[in-house]
Amino acid sequence: MISDFKIVLEKISNIFFTKRCEFCGEVIEFDKTVCGDCLFLPVNKPPYCIYCGLSKDKCNCDKHKNEYKQVIAPYLYQDSVKRAVLNFKSAYMPFLSKRFGADIAKCITENYFMEFDMVTYTPLSKKSLRKRDYNQAYLLAREVSKRLDIPLVDLLIKVRKTDEQKTLSAQKRKTNVYGAFDLKDKDIVFGKRILLIDDVKTTGSTLNECAKMLNIYGAESVWAATLAVAVPKEKGDRK
Repeated sequence: MISDFKIVLEKISNIFFTKRCEFCGEVIEFDKTVCGDCLFLPVNKPPYCIYCGLSKDKCNCDKHKNEYKQVIAPYLYQDSVKRAVLNFKSAYMPFLSKRFGADIAKCITENYFMEFDMVTYTPLSKKSLRKRDYNQAYLLAREVSKRLDIPLVDLLIKVRKTDEQKTLSAQKRKTNVYGAFDLKDKDIVFGKRILLIDDVKTTGSTLNECAKMLNIYGAESVWAATLAVAVPKEKGDRK
């Protein structure tokens, strides 16, 4: 009940305080488009490592092969970007998907020189969806679909309860999502080149498990894109 009341208050707040930073959602002056903190966003500069998604100067991964061919992201999950993602997911600011989706679409256009048959996204459990009122990955994928004219297809479902990934170590994240996803339609992905969208790539466990299911049912290839990618604290600390 308290959670529902909080969502209602946040919705009312977002209606009346309409002049917000287009990136993080914080209230700003009417002659501004972004807040001071978002003037200098932590950008993830190409070329990107195909394994971890970080720019070459920040990559320290162990080149572990993934189920997806490559992952790219325009930003690093730090500072104002981290705050923006948390606002997007937890402060009822679905409108941020317009700017975020545009940035992801631009990154895709500049780095993936191929045509995709469809775009899809990482799913939420029914409980999480009810609590948040929307799936942020779906909103991003929808924006990417519109901007790049790629059909948006609702492919993946979550079939098993998992703990929150943010509370777990890299190894436990992988175990946590093992077998947690399946496909709604197991025939539609055969021979297709699929673009998989999520908000943040930390260890890559969720993306990898989703891509694995798409591959199992015959996808030609899966390519991933997120808004941001986390920088490991230590070499080999992958998400």
